[in-house]
Amino acid sequence: MGSIVKRDFATPDDVYEFVHGRSFVVRVGENEEVWRSELGPGWNWDEDLEPYADGATSCPMTHREYVVSGRIRYLTDDGAEVVGEPGEFLFIAPGHRAWVVGDETCVLIDW
Repeated sequence: MGSIVKRDFATPDDVYEFVHGRSFVVRVGENEEVWRSELGPGWNWDEDLEPYADGATSCPMTHREYVVSGRIRYLTDDGAEVVGEPGEFLFIAPGHRAWVVGDETCVLIDW
């Protein structure tokens, strides 16, 4: 692959639909992806993702996220809690659950 990759979420490689939202995925390298998630009011890990997590009771993935709009709350398995707000960057280790806070759709860029 060349030294510059240009992609657009208008033509994603995958789209995942949830009860309260959706995620668009673009591949930018052999093993690299960037996600744009639109998580609506009421979105939560327990209802929207846990059914697809192969028995995991919390998210097994690492996230590097930028919050574009809305708010999202994370609770880790060890009890740490944080709310991500627009303009903030979050690094989230495996072992967490999440909920959209409030009535605004939360838009995240995740890589």
